Amino acid sequence: MSNSDEHLIKVFIVDDEPLIRMDLREMLHESLVYKVVGEAKDGSEALELIKQAEPDIIFMDVRMPKQDGITTAKQIQENFASIIPVIMLTAYSQQDLIEQASAAGVFAYLTKPLRKPDLIPAIEISLARAVEMRELRQEVDTLKDKIETRKLVEKAKGILMTRFDIPEQVAYRKLQKEAMDKRMSLKEMAQILLETLATS
Repeated sequence: MSNSDEHLIKVFIVDDEPLIRMDLREMLHESLVYKVVGEAKDGSEALELIKQAEPDIIFMDVRMPKQDGITTAKQIQENFASIIPVIMLTAYSQQDLIEQASAAGVFAYLTKPLRKPDLIPAIEISLARAVEMRELRQEVDTLKDKIETRKLVEKAKGILMTRFDIPEQVAYRKLQKEAMDKRMSLKEMAQILLETLATS
């Protein structure tokens, strides 16, 4: 990828109709901010190619041979480490399909024939939602880590208090000093202490 391409938003297209893929590719190319990094004709083919292409956003048809878009969208949300927004494409606008797509983690829903004025807002909204979801996931992961750290530290303190017959504050300071001396986090130090004392 050239330097000029580095700032482009990477798009992956999944649709069993070559004409739809071509039209979408041309519309995206005209905008000058998107780069199509891969295409697939069905869901099963798409999964492996998406892993390699690492797109920022995916356009996916609902009804395709071998594996439909809703099933594929769900697998992407469940199995990929990063959050990749999926925009569903369909010639149908049934409520049940919209509900299934939403349950599968689809970010937006566009009906065919595609129109450029609908395309860009859908992409921008989906990308913004993906950023919000990544930030929320990061906050949740940070909170989980804090809770886990607190549990480990409390256990380690308890063992130190019992082993050395010392008050809680002294046990905590001892744990802190050990972590600083060994240049470890408090969580890592507590974990090592618990593993060492469990085997001693």
